[in-house]
Amino acid sequence: MPMSLFDHIGFESRDIPASYQFYSGSMAALELRVLQTADNLFFVSGNARSPLPFLRIVAAKSANGADSASQPGQHLHLKFSAKSHEQVEAFHQAALRSGGRESSAPSYQGPKEMGYFAALVFDPDGNTVEVGVHEKHG
Repeated sequence: MPMSLFDHIGFESRDIPASYQFYSGSMAALELRVLQTADNLFFVSGNARSPLPFLRIVAAKSANGADSASQPGQHLHLKFSAKSHEQVEAFHQAALRSGGRESSAPSYQGPKEMGYFAALVFDPDGNTVEVGVHEKHG
């Protein structure tokens, strides 16, 4: 198996049930699996097809009682690869049904000639989740 740049990416969620609903509802469109192993933790994985990297999402804890989302480093931009325009559109619809908020509807990002078609949504914690496909030209 080729080595991945990352083994996994972990981040916190202020509302694990809402995040779990969002990721379990939207990742199926990308053929990814969501595994909840505890009430305060779940994973997003490509299973045998692509075991690495994976996401580890855990309930937010704040030592001083402050809202962890206001602390530095809490907002991410995650980009997932899609196989087709249809998969981008399926993700977008599933994400909105699962509690995501619109950032950018499925469309060409930049000039159409660049061949990058994507959709962007905000997860329940305000992280940007992007799904896109690079078209082959030539």
